[in-house]
Amino acid sequence: MTGERRMPRTTGARASIPPAPDGPDEMGRELAEGPDAVAATLALLDRDPAGIDARAADAARRIVLVGTGASLAMAHVAAPEWRRSERARGVGRARPVLVRESTESIFGGLDGEAFDPADLVVAISQSGASPETLEAAARAGECGARLVAVTARAPSPLADVATATVLVGSGEELGAATKSELATLAALLAMAGALPPDGRTRDELRGWLSEIVAATDDLVPVAETLATAGRMWVVGLGPATGLAHACALVWHEKVHRAAVASTASEFRHGLVESVGPDAVVLVLPPPRRSADTEAYLALLAREAAEVGAAVLVLDASATPRAFPAVTVPAPAMPGALPSSAALLGTLLRIQQLARGTAHAAGTYVDGFRVLRHVVRPAPPPFG
Repeated sequence: MTGERRMPRTTGARASIPPAPDGPDEMGRELAEGPDAVAATLALLDRDPAGIDARAADAARRIVLVGTGASLAMAHVAAPEWRRSERARGVGRARPVLVRESTESIFGGLDGEAFDPADLVVAISQSGASPETLEAAARAGECGARLVAVTARAPSPLADVATATVLVGSGEELGAATKSELATLAALLAMAGALPPDGRTRDELRGWLSEIVAATDDLVPVAETLATAGRMWVVGLGPATGLAHACALVWHEKVHRAAVASTASEFRHGLVESVGPDAVVLVLPPPRRSADTEAYLALLAREAAEVGAAVLVLDASATPRAFPAVTVPAPAMPGALPSSAALLGTLLRIQQLARGTAHAAGTYVDGFRVLRHVVRPAPPPFG
């Protein structure tokens, strides 16, 4: 690890032998399948670019990304890249890109409207059977919007009602969303035009992600510290805010510890009041570094350190920073890959860190403790 600040010494840390990168636990096996799932997804889009063509259609007035859970988190991660692509279309041609949680689309969002007949609605569901997302898709279809399904299953109820379907090559997934998150994000980035699905990009990306899968030794001391942290705050800067929400979700599902996700400004203007010496602040920087973002991250890190918290920067670029924080290293991203690929590398590192922390804390279990056992199908209008 690099950086000027060390992780604090903790007491009661659980001595553990870190599991192999590819198992034998379920999460390890599925993480190891992530690089192939990403490559398979891009290959599917390369052969059938219907999803990319749908986004490029001029007829839509807005683009609306819809999902829930991990699918919603991936929509938030990809949305900034979609907006960049829209701005590149030229003045007067850029369309708004909205992200809606599925139930918000059904019960009404804060802006008072859900779908419009001139919308392109991208409904995201790994299973293609999420009741909330299916109902949202039905509402979009009823109003005349064009619907694109992003799913790992076809046929599926969602694919059956869609105008076009983008297949995600993640296959069956048993536990928390890991390889399906990676593959879904790759699909959304490719649809936005931010990640070319050609063979060279696929090979470079699969190779780099496979290196990240294998590079787990540096995560062990960080995971052992996080396993004993009193509180964890996940702070996303700009486009990385979606990654912060994805991190909090997998933290609850696999580590079984609370993690609060926020933007950098939300953290600095309120949440920081609850930060103390037993806390870890996990900072997720944007995929594109600039002098402004580095200055803001330095300010955030200094303030968190001043109240006694450990500051951890999770950054797939593995570039040291000149402010008080610990940077978790990762294999360097190949220069031939677009900057958006850093989102995939950081997401994979987040998943690895969650797995390592769960094992270090002794809280890891295959599957789910509550989902599938306590959470029941929602009443009408769902299903």
